[in-house]
Amino acid sequence: MQAFVNMQVVVATVVMVVAVVLADRYSGKVLLVSMDGFRWDYITKVSNLTNFPRMAASGVAVDYVNNTFVTKTFPCHYTIVTGLYEESHGIVANRMYDPDHNASFTMSSTESFWWEGGEPVWVTADKQNKKTGVYFWPGSEAEIRGRRPQKWFKYNESVPFNERVATAIGWFTEDNMDFVAMYFNEPVREMDQLLGNILDTIDSKGLRDTVNVIVTSDHGMTRVDSQNKVSDRHMEVVDSSMIQRVVDSGVITAIIPAEGQEQEVVDRLNNQSHVTVYQKEKMPDHFHYKNNPRITPIIVMADEGWQLTSDIASVRRGNTLGEHGYSNELPSMKPIFFARGPNFQTGVRTTSIRSVDIYPLVCKLLNIDAAPNNGSLDNTASLLKSSTNGGVSPFLVDRQLAAVLALNVALVLWIV
Repeated sequence: MQAFVNMQVVVATVVMVVAVVLADRYSGKVLLVSMDGFRWDYITKVSNLTNFPRMAASGVAVDYVNNTFVTKTFPCHYTIVTGLYEESHGIVANRMYDPDHNASFTMSSTESFWWEGGEPVWVTADKQNKKTGVYFWPGSEAEIRGRRPQKWFKYNESVPFNERVATAIGWFTEDNMDFVAMYFNEPVREMDQLLGNILDTIDSKGLRDTVNVIVTSDHGMTRVDSQNKVSDRHMEVVDSSMIQRVVDSGVITAIIPAEGQEQEVVDRLNNQSHVTVYQKEKMPDHFHYKNNPRITPIIVMADEGWQLTSDIASVRRGNTLGEHGYSNELPSMKPIFFARGPNFQTGVRTTSIRSVDIYPLVCKLLNIDAAPNNGSLDNTASLLKSSTNGGVSPFLVDRQLAAVLALNVALVLWIV
């Protein structure tokens, strides 16, 4: 009987030790900032930038991020905060059609069913009693799995950037927020000034040693020629009776063919130049873009620098200079990643991570359990400060401690 009691005491003690050692090993505060369309090499292409080099010197930088396909704003942003490929979280385009609900999605859609294929970090954090605020982010206006950020705003791009920064960072000091996210969509030089404001505000409010700041983007951009590299032939060769619905158009044209017409449509489109035509079930596996009913049976992707349209005159009048949405394998589509804070290394640069890796990293920094995702902590472990245990990454220390403690428990129980 006494041996049994001793065993219970030992087990309870070890459990408490594990909890103390492994819990709250990070600051538990994260500011996540996205700068829309910020291509990875803009830093070297734009002269006299001061604050991105400043952040890299005081933290970590990644040469580029391998993001998801399609390289559009809403899908890529939702990947960042869920750690899921687009086919998994279900936001597969800026415009899409859901056959199960017979509904069409636009960037103002907030019905819950659109978003519940993934669990954004503010929901994950809220489930674990963390306080969250989001100053604009795709999905933040929707109720997802019965939850919302404690603070959020309806998107309004007219709100001055400095006001957004002051409000969002103020949530850390005034509301003791644990996770805050912000979204911006302006040119590079203005983003450099904005970053300086963010870093200065963090420092002036005494948050440098408590808040981990991550700055990233959804996708890159490439130059387009709206006068000479525009095509409408992809639709001219297909009779309208063969098409049930064109869900999206532009760099990526998403087509639902009429019943029995899929192969004929594909055959006709394949004869056109400056496009690649995919059937959903034959999409290359590396795109992770076929296992969702919102992905249309036919995807037409323009070659880099080309635009697809049914109205060439309109495209030429608009004279767009840059576009995105192309293959995520193209260097021009890859975005940035910088980070600074109490748990990040100083002056460290690595080649690449994946956008799906950001969600589990944020959860780790918040000391919360991540929902199922496609990311890996191993890919970001080198960005974090080493522990005092022999200079080993904290991620690996967690595993080592767990293994050692488990062995000790087994030995003690065997002796008892």
